[in-house]
Amino acid sequence: MNPTDKSKFPFMKLKDVANVQPGYLSRKSVCPLASGTHRLLQARDVSLRGGLCLKTTVRFKPERNPDLYRISRGDILLAARGQDYRAHLIDMDLTDVLASSVFYIIRSRKDLVLPGYLAWWLNQSDMQAALESGSCGTGIGYLARPLLEALDVVVPPLEVQRLIADTVDLWRRQQSIRAQIDQKREQLIQSTCRQAVGLDKE
Repeated sequence: MNPTDKSKFPFMKLKDVANVQPGYLSRKSVCPLASGTHRLLQARDVSLRGGLCLKTTVRFKPERNPDLYRISRGDILLAARGQDYRAHLIDMDLTDVLASSVFYIIRSRKDLVLPGYLAWWLNQSDMQAALESGSCGTGIGYLARPLLEALDVVVPPLEVQRLIADTVDLWRRQQSIRAQIDQKREQLIQSTCRQAVGLDKE
């Protein structure tokens, strides 16, 4: 059953509620520079659990106008290549960080769709299945921009979108706190066990 058959709210194409911008593509290999004016965000710098890791980004000097590729709070990153097409919402303030060409940069029209809600919608199983089945290429798949732009997005009232976005954000924060607690607990257990066999001092 098509998801459009299930919702009481209207559907619009992604291209009508957001701008889809390919990430920065260098004409040649990016040369890391300690004095670089910008940071380049690559696939290794983003994870579903950890979010963005700016410490691993490369500093460089763009050879083309960086304005189109500069990401900021409220932007959504979605991999253009690979096997994982989950959307990542930028929820922090960034300065001179560019998304590389492994990503599409999705900027929602906030009068129609809130970024947090749109990221949640793109990560729904129906949408992920559509992206996976539509990707092309052997080995590492490639997601064509027209396919992404043609995705159906259910558009409820903004107050409903805000409630969903806030709920998902709260859940994500709880997951992050729980992961930190688990890490601390593991460190404590390991330290206690090492002390028990005399490897570490108390």
